[in-house]
Amino acid sequence: MIGAAYQQGTHVRVISPEGQILFTQKGKLLGFSSEAVSILKGNAIHICDHQGNTLSTHRYTDGKPAKAGSSKSILFYLLLGCLVKIGDAYRLYQFLGRGNTIGTDGGDLNWKNIGIWILSCVFYSVCLIVIIWMSYFF
Repeated sequence: MIGAAYQQGTHVRVISPEGQILFTQKGKLLGFSSEAVSILKGNAIHICDHQGNTLSTHRYTDGKPAKAGSSKSILFYLLLGCLVKIGDAYRLYQFLGRGNTIGTDGGDLNWKNIGIWILSCVFYSVCLIVIIWMSYFF
């Protein structure tokens, strides 16, 4: 039976009702009852009995739900999309550098494609700003 448990530096000390030390383990004390003690070790909660034996282990999430997707992977794909748009901008720069007016050389570069390119650049920029904003506040 557990009488008390307390944090002493980096260790948890568990005491019997008579005042004898039952066990000491490294970790952070989260709570205790007369039957069990919960100790945080790394990113896992260990539930221990009065002898220090681990009864169960649970992943510690600090009250936050686990994320389904990573914002870093979304950010990667957005940056990849921006690189594609930079390549398209360089293609437009080369085309205009030849002295041709847009849509007169029979190629596929016309005002419609340029408008789509500008709108997609705006879309990628807005998505990037939203992801950065969400990473700071959530």
